Amino acid sequence: MSKRGRISLLAFIGCIRYNNNKIITAVLHVQRIDIMQDLKLLYSKPLQSSRSGVLYNTFPYPTKISPEAIAVYIACSTNPGDTVLDAFAGSGSTGMAALLCEHPTEQMLHATKRLGVRPVWGARNATLYEIGTYASFATKTLLNRLSERDYQTAVDRFISRASELVGAAYAAAGPDGQTGILRYAIWSELLSCPGCGGEVPYFDYAMSRDPAAFHKRIICPHCRQACQVDDMPFVTEDHWDTLLHRTIQRKKRVLSWIYGATGDKKWDRRATGEDMQSLQDFYARTPMEGPAKEIQWGDLHRAGYHYGITHLHHFYTDRNYIVMSKLWQLAGSFPDRQADALKLLLLSYNATHCTLMTRVVAKKNTHDFVLTGAQSGVLYISKAPVEKNILLGLQRKAKLFAKAYGLLEACTGTVTIHNTTSAHMAEPDNSVDFVFTDPPFGDFIPYAEVNQINELWLSRTTDRSMEVIISDSQHRDVFAYQEMLAQVFQEVYRVLKPTRYASVVFHAAKAAVWKAFKGAVNAANFQIVLTNILDKTQSSFKQVVSEGSVQCDPLFLLQKGAAAQCCSLNDRDILNQLIQKNTSDPSFNMRRCYSLYVNTCLELGAVISMDAKQVYDYFQAQRGSLA
Repeated sequence: MSKRGRISLLAFIGCIRYNNNKIITAVLHVQRIDIMQDLKLLYSKPLQSSRSGVLYNTFPYPTKISPEAIAVYIACSTNPGDTVLDAFAGSGSTGMAALLCEHPTEQMLHATKRLGVRPVWGARNATLYEIGTYASFATKTLLNRLSERDYQTAVDRFISRASELVGAAYAAAGPDGQTGILRYAIWSELLSCPGCGGEVPYFDYAMSRDPAAFHKRIICPHCRQACQVDDMPFVTEDHWDTLLHRTIQRKKRVLSWIYGATGDKKWDRRATGEDMQSLQDFYARTPMEGPAKEIQWGDLHRAGYHYGITHLHHFYTDRNYIVMSKLWQLAGSFPDRQADALKLLLLSYNATHCTLMTRVVAKKNTHDFVLTGAQSGVLYISKAPVEKNILLGLQRKAKLFAKAYGLLEACTGTVTIHNTTSAHMAEPDNSVDFVFTDPPFGDFIPYAEVNQINELWLSRTTDRSMEVIISDSQHRDVFAYQEMLAQVFQEVYRVLKPTRYASVVFHAAKAAVWKAFKGAVNAANFQIVLTNILDKTQSSFKQVVSEGSVQCDPLFLLQKGAAAQCCSLNDRDILNQLIQKNTSDPSFNMRRCYSLYVNTCLELGAVISMDAKQVYDYFQAQRGSLA
């Protein structure tokens, strides 16, 4: 019998399939003796991590990885009953993945078949460390095994009471005068003409429909002067802040366009004075109340689009902040487990869809703007922010959560979540069977600063002194980052069993950050035994717009042992060999080239000296000379 076939039978449970192809029980509980052959196959082909699926889409989180993709790695690297560790748990995907190993989805089964691996399905346990308040709360709440039925019962009661409480906030008349509801509204900044000083609504003059477009140059309606939009300052206004009990200065915005529905009929129209009067009537009936919660600005503050934003309520229209406050109070009136589930429902929609960071985009050949959420990993507010009907959004989101709870309630594995640093773990030496982790990528995203929009509702923000990132505002450079990362890797080394493995996903576009990563791995006495690419099928916002961004996430299989000795090749030689080897491969682009360059350098022990932008420039030059 081959190594691949040498397994010892523990128990046979069988496989039960229903008409919807959902697997209810595990197929075969077996214990493998040697997993390296499967691991070599697993790491030989890029593994796709789609930005879809029930568990992935429950709540947003920056740099999230599909639980199904992680589950394939866990199932190929462990046996049923083993314990998996994630030292930077983030959204808790590793914990969800460990549970999914008991009931593999069709997506997981398809991936293993494509890769040619033979994982052993069955329940795993997971231990997660995450310093983030919001991430820990979200993970604990989703994994608290609330049944789908109990969740749906609570949601139905919540939505019914919420509609009675704040439903009138979104009343709006259609073009025919019939009473309907607001689906969403576009607000517009007022810009000042550099020539005459006249106020120019951004929506009316810099945006056009049919086709949808944003314009960089406009004609002032007052003096007819041609103006570059970027050269037009925003108009400010004095505003009495009810929560701060003082007059503040803020950007002046006007309600510009309304999208609504009357029954099943959708409509849109220009905003009118009646709409503003309806808003004023709502404010009179339901004033803004509660404590003002200060924003802790760091690396993401921009003097332009964050003008006047000092507290949480400034990230919202007055209407949506009032609605969120009322709904948060309502959720807290439910029993504890249901209350947490309802609060998570609110937070899952909050930062992405309830704030001024919600926006519209113009896509090619569309007659109207396309509604979308906040940009991930930043706190960007456009010149035409969108105000959504929160109640409608929650009803759609609740259906997804119900499916997620239904998917997880049958799982028997145990997930332990520690809301603290992983630089000092509670686990004993040599106790963990496998590690899958996704550390913060240098200065890529300041998680605590981004997540405070949700954490301030929880009344407890993340301790940024423990955050393993590069941050100017925290006076933490690349060397401090390397030291903190090394501390965590040393703990991972301590708790990992001697013959077991750690999979680490990492992403960086700067050579200095890759040197820090390599230094941290070496300091922990890990060696890189295999490399791969985690291919996210849709790039994040930062990966799309950032110069020198990297398309794929390099993935490393670590084992206890000394790092590879420096090879005789320098990194330029390695890059040349990669380009020449893959010249005829149409899928081999410059962004993928950088990931392969990094992987090869780290696996061979070569020094990484080039940023992604330098590799891209060299790639294009070499491809041109080879053509």
